[in-house]
Amino acid sequence: MSVIPVTARTTRSAGSPPRGRRQVRLAADDLAQIVEFAVRATDPAARTVLAQIADHDGAGASEVIAGILERTSPRPVQSKNRPVAPIASVERVVPAPGEGLRAEKTRHLNSVAERLGEGGSVLFVGAEGTGKTLHVRWMAHQRRRAITTIDLATTRDVPLARLVDAVASATASGMTVHLENAQVHDVEALTMLVRARAGSGLVLVETIEARIDLAVDAVIEVGVPDVAMVESLLRDMVGDIDDRVIRVIAALRQGETPRAIEQAVESARRFAAMTEIGVGEALHAATVQRLRSWPPRRRRDAAVALMHIAGLSQRAVHELTGVSRDTLRRHSSSIVVDGDSSAGAVR
Repeated sequence: MSVIPVTARTTRSAGSPPRGRRQVRLAADDLAQIVEFAVRATDPAARTVLAQIADHDGAGASEVIAGILERTSPRPVQSKNRPVAPIASVERVVPAPGEGLRAEKTRHLNSVAERLGEGGSVLFVGAEGTGKTLHVRWMAHQRRRAITTIDLATTRDVPLARLVDAVASATASGMTVHLENAQVHDVEALTMLVRARAGSGLVLVETIEARIDLAVDAVIEVGVPDVAMVESLLRDMVGDIDDRVIRVIAALRQGETPRAIEQAVESARRFAAMTEIGVGEALHAATVQRLRSWPPRRRRDAAVALMHIAGLSQRAVHELTGVSRDTLRRHSSSIVVDGDSSAGAVR
């Protein structure tokens, strides 16, 4: 920093004219420009010299320099303490799942739960939306224990040791631990999580990929529901619904995941709320309407299902699907009505 020559100062008397005050202000402005220019530099020595001038200079210049130093001094950066998101959610009471399971499925899950009453691990395998979470929550509800859910997809950045501690702590008190989206981890990591089980706790692992080499006490495969399961889901979701209507809907929605069926019911419920028709009628109309956009072969298979499952006549199926009655007649020989097989027997 260059040295600024200091000229001799004169003390202004009380009777100094206004012109003297104007000169002081001009001098102060010049000094301010010099200081602003000097402060642009990051050299700490320049700021130190300016601070010394402010300490020994007259009142006017001292205030100018002190104000600029205050205004341009670096502010300490305060670190923001971000809240740490919990790696697990805990439910003390697991309510009964809204959708039901078929009798044979509940018996199988119940037998597994009874066998693992003292603790263990179960792997649920199935495509997305097939109802794995439904099975997990049903088993957790049957245990009447609190459940800790860890979504492994959203905790990928969490150290594995911390996840292991979470499983060990929860199962040590006999809780049920639900590990969602286990497909994001390799078998070695999943093995460590399963082996972290302590006490009488139960570890329920949910994945869309088969983990044949994962050592667990039971493996339950969850597939798409059959027609009877679709009917059961619809009755649970919709409530009172005509038997013929529900058979038609189930025949046309067989092979769909419970999640897709639930979304269709919610859409029908919203439509019914804006009209005067019931939810079942709205779902039936939306289901039949989809047939128009299906390719011919799929529409033919749906028509055959309506005859086999819903028990509709060839004429009724033709009116719903547009499939010719000749085609329907060729596929009606194996139709089973009321448990008996009769060639060409249709309602």
